[in-house]
Formats: sequence, C-alpha cells, structure tokens
Amino acid sequence: MKILILTIATNKYIQFVEDLYDNIEENFLNGHEIEGLIFTEHEVETSDNIKISQIDHESWPMPTLKRYNYFMKEAEHISKYDYCFYFDVDMSIIDKVGDEVLGDLVATMHPHQTFIPKDLRSYDRSESLASVAAGDEGENYYAGGFNGGSTKRFLEMSEVIADRVNRDLKKGRVALWHDESHLNRYLIDNPPDISLTPSYCFDERVIGNTTYPYQPKIVALKKDHYELRS
Repeated sequence: MKILILTIATNKYIQFVEDLYDNIEENFLNGHEIEGLIFTEHEVETSDNIKISQIDHESWPMPTLKRYNYFMKEAEHISKYDYCFYFDVDMSIIDKVGDEVLGDLVATMHPHQTFIPKDLRSYDRSESLASVAAGDEGENYYAGGFNGGSTKRFLEMSEVIADRVNRDLKKGRVALWHDESHLNRYLIDNPPDISLTPSYCFDERVIGNTTYPYQPKIVALKKDHYELRS
C-alpha cells in the first residue's frame, strides 16, 4: 500500500519534524511504501519521498484551524495514495503501529475526554458549525492529533470541514477547540469505522501512571505551547 503522512510544521514547531519522520520510518506501518507531505512556511531540506507544501504563517490558532484547507490545496497529490494519516508534528511513535490502523475512516479517542461523562466533554456549544447539542450526541470524543483513512474518505471529510471552517470565519466564528471541534462534529454524523484507543494519542504526562488503563504507542509530547506559538 502507498501511505502518505501529513503534518503541519509552522513557526517553531519545525524543530519536531526530523524526529517524527525518524519514528515513522522505524515504527509506523513497516512493510508499506511511506511518503510525506509537510505544510510549512520554512525552507526545508528533505529526502525524495517527502514533499513540502508552502503555506503562509499566521498567528495561532489559524495554522491548526485551517489544516483541512491545506489538505484540500494538495488534494490532487493526496489522491495518488491508498491511505493518508495526519500526525501532529510534536508526536513520538514509541511502539510498533501496524495494519490495525488501516481503515476507511480512522480516529483516535482523546486521552482525557474519553473518561469523563458525555455531557461534560469539551464539545463546541457555540453558534459555530462545529457545535454539538448537549444531550445524546457524541459517543466518543476524538483527538485531533492522529487520524486518517483511505484517501477518498479522508478527502471527503477534509472538504466538508474546510467548508465549515471557512463559513465560520466569514461570520467571525472560531470553534472552541478549532479543527478538533470540527472533527468531532463531522465524526458524530459520519462515525469512523476504526476508533483507536488513547494508546494512539497518548499524553506524555501520564506515562508511568499505573492507574491509566492504556499503554502508549503514539505519544503527544509535553511542551510549552505558549513558547512554541510565540
């Protein structure tokens, strides 16, 4: 299978790119043909199997809110692959990840939101198109840091979310958790066929906590968000 890895590395987040791709080569879908697509404003030297897509640097939260717009900009390139997966660039793959992640639409349960009552989860409740009504909507709350699927389904999702984000922005609206809020709204209406456990978007801060019921495979690294975004 031909697999494309998508990641965004604006501003100081560019420092994480090399380690992430080293992790991917060592631990992610070994035996498949892996290539990369990095969205950044930086000039980056890469290997032949990694493409750079230049984007404008904007202040936070635009680089994450507009991620699905970036993906649609490269839809023709993405469509050449069988599957694509998005990683936050500040992730570390510390254990083997195999074909269990290959599905039409793949999402990862949030490492914290999963354990709180549905009506207390951080769904957007505003006038945004990402809004989720209080009550029975939302079986799982999904993390934005790792998701993917077949390129056809992923691009279908990206097109819908990009349109909703753009319509929100025209009205001056930004969803509570940006792209993650829009992702959750979409997945309520279009449930993923694979819901990965929090092992695949593990919070580094709970490593070693013996009461936490999952073991890490893909880890969201502890970092100073304010410093990285400044």
